[in-house]
Amino acid sequence: MPKINTAKVSIVLTTLLLILSGCAQSPQQINLNPQARINSHVSNQPNVHLSVVDKRTSQSLGSRGGTYSDSNHITLARDLQSTLLPAANLALTQMGVLVDQPSAMPTVLQLWVEKLLYEVNDDQSLPIKVRLQVQIAAVANKGGQQQIARYESSKVHTFLSPPSTAKNEEIINEIFSATLTRLFNDPKLAALIE
Repeated sequence: MPKINTAKVSIVLTTLLLILSGCAQSPQQINLNPQARINSHVSNQPNVHLSVVDKRTSQSLGSRGGTYSDSNHITLARDLQSTLLPAANLALTQMGVLVDQPSAMPTVLQLWVEKLLYEVNDDQSLPIKVRLQVQIAAVANKGGQQQIARYESSKVHTFLSPPSTAKNEEIINEIFSATLTRLFNDPKLAALIE
């Protein structure tokens, strides 16, 4: 009876497991927790009525890629409004704005999340390239005048293996936070609110 080389069998089995694990990836739910860094301040404590609108065409950010890309989508663990509204409220408060306080003529500010995308290169080759894209529109109404400004960010990350849920949360929160930081530090938005 021939002798089995256990080291070779272990290597072959490990290789097969790695190949198979790359083909079947589980869906992920991401905890979005964006934080804007505020560098601007408004005077006279203006009042703003704030709301968040999810304008995305799909609740899925995208697919993790691999053979079963139709079933391994990335979604948010909570709805976008309940996640983004507290972060935007905090950012405005740090700017010196009174949010949703009684006022005869508040500025109405809506944040429209138009894009939150996660795209993986389709060729299933290494390295894995993940492209993230965020687009938020700030729609402000004051005294019958409306202004819309769009803030967009995109970034490509490279990985040697599919990113974990924790890693995806990190990179998605990073790009979302960067977009919010640009939005709330825009002098045009501050001027409209004052």
